[in-house]
Amino acid sequence: MSPSRYHAAIFGATSAIATETLRSLVATRPASLLLIGRHAGRLETLAADLRSRGAECRVLALDLLDPEIPWHQHLADTTWDLFLIAHGSLPDQETTLTDPHLIGREIDINFISPIRIAAACTPLLEKQGKGTLAIFGSVAGDRGRASNYLYGSTKAGIDAFLSGLRHRLAKHPGVRVVLLKPGMTDTPMTAGMPKGPLFSSAEKVGLLAWHAIQQGKAVAYLPSWWFLIMNLIRHLPRFLLHRTKL
Repeated sequence: MSPSRYHAAIFGATSAIATETLRSLVATRPASLLLIGRHAGRLETLAADLRSRGAECRVLALDLLDPEIPWHQHLADTTWDLFLIAHGSLPDQETTLTDPHLIGREIDINFISPIRIAAACTPLLEKQGKGTLAIFGSVAGDRGRASNYLYGSTKAGIDAFLSGLRHRLAKHPGVRVVLLKPGMTDTPMTAGMPKGPLFSSAEKVGLLAWHAIQQGKAVAYLPSWWFLIMNLIRHLPRFLLHRTKL
């Protein structure tokens, strides 16, 4: 008997890390995927790639920032193994902080929209009594630092939301809530940044993300050694932190 297909809905599916996560998924098991994002052409290109690897794919092109779009109807009549929320933006902080509209947009992309989606998926997971909700956060959410505190604050908010959601769903032991925390990753989002030894490839981070999802880890640093780095930064006395350029 062939194994049943793994049903996953991916929000922001064409992000570099999400793409590599999906490639790792379909390499390990038969999958039926709902790919959700803004750009129909990019979604179709990704779908073709994943179909060539054996996956079944549907594409849904929409603006995830628009709360009025009734995307929920596309989740009906399926028992979902995974909801993966992967969209985000890494803005130029100094430019963004000079424009209140840009500030609002970045908070919407990196916090409000993912939380809105997670909240909508939660009743489905409760009804099923099983499945995984996974969201890409960031190590940047572990402590506010001068270099990226706007972006980091949105990721800290996701961390707090998922902690509470995990508590709410504790009465459903078959439901798992996974926070994925990549460190610096070589993707189009970081194209303008100099690449040092702490950077990982999107392929590596995607593979590690899929492993964490399979294991149902509450919080996964990607790669795991970022936990040690961020633990040091979290506990660094303020007077020492303020002497750094982090």
